[in-house]
Amino acid sequence: MSDQVISHYGIHKNQGVAFLHQGRGSSNFVGLKQKSPYVVEQKFCNHNIPTAAPLPDRIHWDFFLKILKDPLVQVLLPVPRPDGKKLYYVDDAHDDLSLYLVLLSKLSSPINKIVQPIWTFKTEKLQQEMSQSNIQPLILTQTTVKQQKVVDQVSKLSAYEPRTVVITGDPDVIATKPCVRIATRIRDFPLEDLAQVAMEGLGAAVIRRYCRNEKIDAPMEDRETRRERMIAERKLTQ
Repeated sequence: MSDQVISHYGIHKNQGVAFLHQGRGSSNFVGLKQKSPYVVEQKFCNHNIPTAAPLPDRIHWDFFLKILKDPLVQVLLPVPRPDGKKLYYVDDAHDDLSLYLVLLSKLSSPINKIVQPIWTFKTEKLQQEMSQSNIQPLILTQTTVKQQKVVDQVSKLSAYEPRTVVITGDPDVIATKPCVRIATRIRDFPLEDLAQVAMEGLGAAVIRRYCRNEKIDAPMEDRETRRERMIAERKLTQ
């Protein structure tokens, strides 16, 4: 049987098994040797998730659980989102969210930066960017009422493109449906605290849990619990 062509990178399920597609290959997180039945028609993948990354240190994970309560962090997680829940607007009147956004963007291990001013995009480029992956958000900053038409166009594209988009900028910009306006308190956390945790490893752990249908916001397992779970998983795949 030939591979089934799919339009974008990210997470795709087949017969209950979730496969992460990136670069030239795919991975699953349940120990199966079977190959994904899909092949991506896109030529370039902008995420390089460290699938073999060790479990995050518990101190880092506990910190992550604290910031995970914030709506902005939740929409930047590297997981697919259903239709109607892929576009968000965050008021950033003073343009002081950028460093936070860059640090949080590392959850999806970008190769090229994904935090960019909205005024650098033309409609054709936006559509191309929004078609790439269903796990890596695109973050458009410095939005003003001058870019209202671009915001409206992104809203239209989000109806059928797979990528989550977060737009930040002037509170006077209208969040055209299905765009949802969310508030954030991420500024309450020191930038230094976000900078010292391994975001790429945290993002990989989120994907691993998502693909295994585990609770993303559950505490990190202790060594014995993890050992028992891995033994049980091996028995299931034998």
